[in-house]
Amino acid sequence: MEELEYNRSLLKKILDKKVLILIFTGIFLRVVMLMYYYYTHSIYPERSWGDVGLNFDHNRLYPPLGAMILDTFRILSFGSIEIFAFWSFIWDLGVVLMFYYVLKAFNVKKAHYALGLFLINPFFFLNNTFSLENCGYHITDTFFFFFLFLALMHYPKEKKYSKYLFYFFLGLSICVKYYTAPALLSIFLKLIFEKKWKEFKIFIFITGSTLLLFLLLPTLIFNQYLADLLTWYSTGKAFPIYIRIIPTITIAMYFIFFRFKSCDIFEIIMISTISMATFMFFSFPYLRWFQIIIFYGILTKKEFLFNLGRRKIKIDNHVLTFYLSFIGVFLAFVFIVLGIK
Repeated sequence: MEELEYNRSLLKKILDKKVLILIFTGIFLRVVMLMYYYYTHSIYPERSWGDVGLNFDHNRLYPPLGAMILDTFRILSFGSIEIFAFWSFIWDLGVVLMFYYVLKAFNVKKAHYALGLFLINPFFFLNNTFSLENCGYHITDTFFFFFLFLALMHYPKEKKYSKYLFYFFLGLSICVKYYTAPALLSIFLKLIFEKKWKEFKIFIFITGSTLLLFLLLPTLIFNQYLADLLTWYSTGKAFPIYIRIIPTITIAMYFIFFRFKSCDIFEIIMISTISMATFMFFSFPYLRWFQIIIFYGILTKKEFLFNLGRRKIKIDNHVLTFYLSFIGVFLAFVFIVLGIK
């Protein structure tokens, strides 16, 4: 009897520390993966470094700001891909920990618990850290998340300077990767529709200036960036471009007719990024294009009630997002088995 009580007490203590356990586990797994990459590549030097190796060797049709940041960390790697892999690890770890401040900005209840679940989210971990074949980091995606998170940290705040910073960092996220670009037109129309003229002026001035300085001018001045831009939209071997834009247009039309009036700018950014993800998916069938759904699920405050006969189970959006992420993992496994990469 005493042993049973002791076990219950021990279990209760463990559950009381579950948030710390989740956060520690998420960080620990990332450190383990870095050590794994160093170990396997030291044994098999010819082993591929995956996306890390490709980014270490050359730019891959990135917008000017993304390419410039990438060049900076190539220089800081001093010709060593191992150092470049370490920078990729730092960006990966830093960005996931940075998400805590997005949770706080959105006044998410139990922000530490939500962060812990995010750190061990299997779909995000699979697409940004984990890989048994080469090296799982996608450093340019973390550049994008960095600026997107900075934008989202200022989105819920009402102060004028927060609006300036929100649109500035949103613009920079587009200058790093084009994922959020479709949101620009929707935000433009939304602010006009709601007659928010002060915010409209901020949006036009800040976002326009940011895109001009960090995207348009470098693209026009340097021929390589212009060539990359003209090549980017037509890349992809899966389907011709007129097929690839059909899902994107379908999502956009559905959103305009059924969600536009009631949505907010956060939802516009999320849905627009998902629409861009469909275009990218039918260009290169990688499920990681849809990672934005994870943030949409976590930052949308909802509770779901499931009626299982005599028992009712209430699940919040954090737990449901975590469970649904296993579907993404399963689909990724199916793609690997079928050789769809």
